[in-house]
Amino acid sequence: MNTAKLAGAGAFLVVGIALFTAGLFMIGERRLLFEKRFTVYTEYATLGQLQSGAVVRVSGLDAGEVTELQIPASPSQKFRVKMRIREDLHHLIRTDSLATTQTEGLVGAVFVNIGAGTDQAAIVADGGTIPSREPFLLSDLMQQASDTVALLNETVTSLRGEIDTAIKEVVGTTEDAHALLIDIRPDLTAMARNGSRISADTRDIMASINQGKGTIGKLVNDDTLFQRAREIADQAQATMANMRQVSEEARRAIADVRAQANGPAQGLLADMRATLAQAREATADLADNMEAMKRNFLLRGFFNRRGYYDLDAISPAEYRKGVLENGKRKAMRIWLGSDVLFEPGPSGTEVLTADGRARVDSAMATYLKYLPTNPLVVEGYATQGTTGERYRLARARAAIVREYVLGRYELMPQSTGYISLGEEAKESPSGDHWDGVAIALFLTRDALEFAAQRAGTQ
Repeated sequence: MNTAKLAGAGAFLVVGIALFTAGLFMIGERRLLFEKRFTVYTEYATLGQLQSGAVVRVSGLDAGEVTELQIPASPSQKFRVKMRIREDLHHLIRTDSLATTQTEGLVGAVFVNIGAGTDQAAIVADGGTIPSREPFLLSDLMQQASDTVALLNETVTSLRGEIDTAIKEVVGTTEDAHALLIDIRPDLTAMARNGSRISADTRDIMASINQGKGTIGKLVNDDTLFQRAREIADQAQATMANMRQVSEEARRAIADVRAQANGPAQGLLADMRATLAQAREATADLADNMEAMKRNFLLRGFFNRRGYYDLDAISPAEYRKGVLENGKRKAMRIWLGSDVLFEPGPSGTEVLTADGRARVDSAMATYLKYLPTNPLVVEGYATQGTTGERYRLARARAAIVREYVLGRYELMPQSTGYISLGEEAKESPSGDHWDGVAIALFLTRDALEFAAQRAGTQ
């Protein structure tokens, strides 16, 4: 009985030892305890989550483990990582192999991966050191992203004022350009109308030439005239040759005369120079006298009646003083209010209404019998806004009415003008100001008396 128990206990002990030995060999093989290994070092300024005992891989193959993390002696030094690697992979690790820390998945364990070096580099010695690449930390990425966002916010804040200023300048430039287009619209319309007339006249002339009408048409279509023209040209060429010969002979004669230092020609030339100098002085004196006569109060009216003034050279103050009413002319005005004449247009500017055009036509019906021998001026008035805004609005209103009158009645632009007078209008129906336009016709006093007589008899 005791023998059987002892045999069973012995067998159990042998089986247990065998199992322990087999497990020990399996663990040792997994941990590479029985593999021949060599030591290699690398250095990191930041370890991240790397710990002693971490797996070391060579090009993704399990090759050893981290056996020691040596703490640096000063902040400027790096952590020294000691690794034990299988000897059979020694020939793959070169002096230019790079050790990097990587993570298995997103939240897995950290291991060291050593890349295989190049064939040109030497095999690292046992106990040698290979270069490393600092581990990538998610916290560093988040900090960089936070710094970038902060920098963007500062940039946007600093540029906001400049952007607002630039937008205001662009808006102001657009308004000025729009006002300029409104001011020059009548001139552009007149230029286009004149260009159309010139084009039509040119077309008629070319048609007449093609039909053989007129001198040029006969010259173009009649070969006889062409032959005569060639004969005349040949004769003219011969005449020019003779003139050149005569000119050459005259030049030689003049040269001979000049060669005589004290000859009669020198005296004649001196007299001619003196005469020309005296003529220039007399012409200058005559110009000064004419300018003085223009400013003389006895003759100034005569010179003023010679033509019309240029409205672009007359200020509103001079116009109100009656610079166009030169003693014999008097202004006759018809006042038209803006509430009847204008309405807002599609672009925000004012345009003539249908009733406004009818009012202008009614006013022009009174003036047509005196045109175009008497000057016509459209005066613009406005009461809204600042002084500059009133002036600009009044000028735009006067330009609109003038453009309509020029196109409707085909008047001469030279004797049909417009001017901006702001809001002051002492002779208006409202007393001292006006909002709208006034169509002023400058008539002689005789014409005014005749107009008053006709108005009294009707």
